[in-house]
Amino acid sequence: MNWLKRILRGVFDHLDGWLDAACGPRFNPLVQLGALGWLMFWLIAISGIYVYVFFDTGVEDAYRSVEALTHGQWWAGGIMRSLHRYASDALVVVTILHMLREFAHDRLRGVRWFAWITGLLLIGFIYICGITGYWMVWDQLAQYVAMASSRWLDALPIFSEPISRNFVNNAGLSGRFFTLMAYVHIFAPLAMLAFMWVHIQRYNQAKINPVRGLGIAVTIALVGLALVHPAESQGPANLDALAASVGLDWFYLPLYPLLDVLGAGWLWGLALGIFVALAILPWAPPLKRPPAAVVSLDNCNGCSRCFDDCPYGAITMQPRSDGLPFSQEAVVDPDLCVSCGICAGACPTATPFRRATALVPGIQLPQHDIAGLRDKVQAACSQLQGDPAVVVFRCEHGAAVSPPADGAAAVIDVPCTGMLPPSFIDLVVTKNMAAGVMLAGCHEGSCHERLGVEWTEKRVAGLRDPYLRDRVPRQRVAVSWASPVQWRARRDAMEAFMASLKGGTETLPAQAGQAGKPAWRLPARGLPGAVRPVLQVVLLAAAMWPLGFLSATPEVQLRAANEAVVTLTFSHAGQHQHECKKLSPEELAKLPPNMRRTTGCPRERWPVSIELDLDGKTVFTATRQPAGLWDDGPSSLFERFKVPAGPQQMVVRLRDSGRETGFDYSAEASIDLRPGQNFVIDFRHPDGFILK
Repeated sequence: MNWLKRILRGVFDHLDGWLDAACGPRFNPLVQLGALGWLMFWLIAISGIYVYVFFDTGVEDAYRSVEALTHGQWWAGGIMRSLHRYASDALVVVTILHMLREFAHDRLRGVRWFAWITGLLLIGFIYICGITGYWMVWDQLAQYVAMASSRWLDALPIFSEPISRNFVNNAGLSGRFFTLMAYVHIFAPLAMLAFMWVHIQRYNQAKINPVRGLGIAVTIALVGLALVHPAESQGPANLDALAASVGLDWFYLPLYPLLDVLGAGWLWGLALGIFVALAILPWAPPLKRPPAAVVSLDNCNGCSRCFDDCPYGAITMQPRSDGLPFSQEAVVDPDLCVSCGICAGACPTATPFRRATALVPGIQLPQHDIAGLRDKVQAACSQLQGDPAVVVFRCEHGAAVSPPADGAAAVIDVPCTGMLPPSFIDLVVTKNMAAGVMLAGCHEGSCHERLGVEWTEKRVAGLRDPYLRDRVPRQRVAVSWASPVQWRARRDAMEAFMASLKGGTETLPAQAGQAGKPAWRLPARGLPGAVRPVLQVVLLAAAMWPLGFLSATPEVQLRAANEAVVTLTFSHAGQHQHECKKLSPEELAKLPPNMRRTTGCPRERWPVSIELDLDGKTVFTATRQPAGLWDDGPSSLFERFKVPAGPQQMVVRLRDSGRETGFDYSAEASIDLRPGQNFVIDFRHPDGFILK
């Protein structure tokens, strides 16, 4: 499993680097997949509300109203319908990419299992919403989806009668079906929204909106796709005939063609197997969790900075329990703590300047205690050689740092750069223990611990407690954000920072959009300004192309040119297995008062068997057991199969009694099947077989 994660992680890290160069780290879409999913949901909701205003429920009205909206109001309704379709497809894409990225970076185990499992359930809601949406259009694709979905659901032993019987022919389809689908299609997204809220509950300050510029660009791209390649219906549905082929939405319906290959039962097994395999990933193998952060109440004044900065809501502020004159204290939930150490970096008592008492902050990691970190810093600085000398605090999840051979740099690994209290930077710089300090973290837009990069930037800039004091020259403090594959960028940043210290540079490189007092940073490498906008447009167009193409192509062949369809169905209760008999007074006395009838009839019924011959050849035979816990309900059947078109001699027979040979009902007819025709053979008691 780890080898697969390494491969995927390398792919995503390289893609991040390329997109950083093309779009800039702030507008990299791969690091905002979760927020883009929220954007897709709101686009779907807004466009769906508009489409629903003009939608009519009814067998014929549904298709007619959607067509009128698409073509008669193409400038608004047509765009909204297409936006609804393509945003729905985009939601599937960003959700799958988001899951793959979290899996690749191993952000699904330990505390993060909750978001992973709720995310899997969200995928179920996404597909319920999408599939029911296709039913409502009631074109040829909707007919295929309705019939295939019903066939798939009928394989579950939870329905007394096959759902497929609702789609026998046009005459049997009720407009109430579309009303039901409308309710499902409306309330499923509401339930999905609730799960989306639950999905992010264990993440502090979860971002549900992408960067404004990226959100606007993606929305414009989807509208452009709607104009260039509008979504259209595939001809009105006709249950009395079967289309030769339909254009399939491969984002929502990729499993449907497998129904004819594997069968409904095996397909349920495949879907369930995929779900179970994904659901056990957070525990395969189980994560060896490091010890959680611990609180020292003797040094905790209840300032709540650790509570504010914890990315996972593992810290709560509760009433004081030790009698000290403070109103509250920090309490760590070990089941939610990921041991990132960001809380220690936020604690004002985690300062290396303390000498009068032991360096025990209000909160820290047992395996990365602050006193030990101070000892490491002092030992590393004592070994520094050359001029200028630099101390590098490197995040364990970021790019490697290769110190110069002359010993002018010392590298100290930390779980996250957010673990480093700003006072350590103050100590190294103001005490001249080194010429400068570099904070070398992971990818700027995808911090492994979510908020480490952001909190570090703001603390250094003096925008978030605890602040790096103004007395520390910011040109002697550098930040470098790089994923493991961006080691060249890390090397270049290291060399450039040391060169700036050696040259005594007093000014910082220009950093657009930075507030406060930002640290030194090597400007990110990117494409020339004239090339970048063009490439961004090309990238957006390339992302839109599969949405337009796979939403209706390639087509799925439903039947050959010279094939017809025979539908064989019934819902019929077989005869009672035992005859009714008159009960004696003694037998009546043994029964409860409310069940005392003079005549007793055993409830069990015989199974129903059916057999179909075409041109003297048996093409179908089956026996259906009665429904109900006591085998007293009707036996049901719905089977649809393809046969050659043309004249046929048909014989159908049915047995609903316990006879060992022969049949109780039969019908014979000469039929001439047209290509694509749906010929229905139904059985209704006491009328017998009905041929349509």
